[in-house]
Amino acid sequence: MWGCSIWLLTWTTLNAQDLPRFREHVITQELKYGYQLVAADLTEDSRKDLIAVDERATELIWFENRHPGWQRHVLARNVPRQLNADCWDLDTDGIPEVVLAYRFESDPQRSVGNVVLLKSGDDVRQAWTASEIDQVPTAHRVRWIDPVGDRKKVLLVGPMVGSRYPPVEGDAVPIYLYRPGEWKRQTISAHLQGVLHAINPVSWDGGARQQLLTACYLGLHRIEFSADEWIATPISTGDPRPWPLCGSSEVRLGHLGTSRFLAAIEPWHGNQLVVYVPAGESWKRLVIDDKMNNGHALAVGDLNGDDRDEIVCGFRGKGRRLSIYRAADSHGEQWQKTVLDDGGIAAADCIVGDFTGDGRPDIACIGASTHNLKLYENMDK
Repeated sequence: MWGCSIWLLTWTTLNAQDLPRFREHVITQELKYGYQLVAADLTEDSRKDLIAVDERATELIWFENRHPGWQRHVLARNVPRQLNADCWDLDTDGIPEVVLAYRFESDPQRSVGNVVLLKSGDDVRQAWTASEIDQVPTAHRVRWIDPVGDRKKVLLVGPMVGSRYPPVEGDAVPIYLYRPGEWKRQTISAHLQGVLHAINPVSWDGGARQQLLTACYLGLHRIEFSADEWIATPISTGDPRPWPLCGSSEVRLGHLGTSRFLAAIEPWHGNQLVVYVPAGESWKRLVIDDKMNNGHALAVGDLNGDDRDEIVCGFRGKGRRLSIYRAADSHGEQWQKTVLDDGGIAAADCIVGDFTGDGRPDIACIGASTHNLKLYENMDK
């Protein structure tokens, strides 16, 4: 059940009449150190459940959406140093399989980097069965992607670094692809460098075919499958400071009407929230906040139904704060900031989605040092 419920935002504190009010619900305060959230319908009831990746736990847990309450379940045991997960219904039985990366360490010499596929039995509320796919030292991101638009997704695994940590200038970090059933490692990119912190599948043109946005010490790239090869297009070098205070950490694709923008945290675990807007054949870099400490959580979504995405961004370090950023002009060059949670969550990851079934987008976030998982329910009518 809900741990607590409070009214978090009012029209007065918002000072932005077109943002909705949010009501805060604490789903749990018993995490060890939350890192990532995955939203998926695991019970075939058309409600989004939440998988909570807790990097200091040995159990992978999920919370069944039984609105207005949540029920905790164990999905897998004996998965220490879990760091990333993603879902896709490989066998089309209605219940998605879960890919999980665990036994993570920053140093590849000490990191096993187990990548496993988890499949439910007859009862999804009991522990799932694991099958190993690979061992990738510093396995840091796992994502399903549909590179050709045929709904036959493949798995991507992004290690955090290449051969050593900390990486030195010029050190490459790969991205690997696995085809379901074969599970053979294929390198699709070897040109990224430093710390690879984000691999984010997107539909760049709004179609079924997906492309990949990446964030590393070299900045932002878009990688797509075309003419039987993977092609990388540079977007921005990110933070222009010298290595290792360079590049990008997270990236999300958003829209203001029909116009794209990119939201990024820069540099790695950085202090800046950056927006990129189109500028001819290139992109204009706009720092809209530089007061973060260990920026980590980033999401975009249309919170108020005006066909213009807002940005949700939070940082885990001292002064922890979670905020919403709203475009104040038509081009995305001016943004207004509204604090959503001041000190109550060291946000490591956030998801925008409808978790209450009312058709309105809510915000779910997982906390690191605050040990919590919260839902911010959209109360707009």
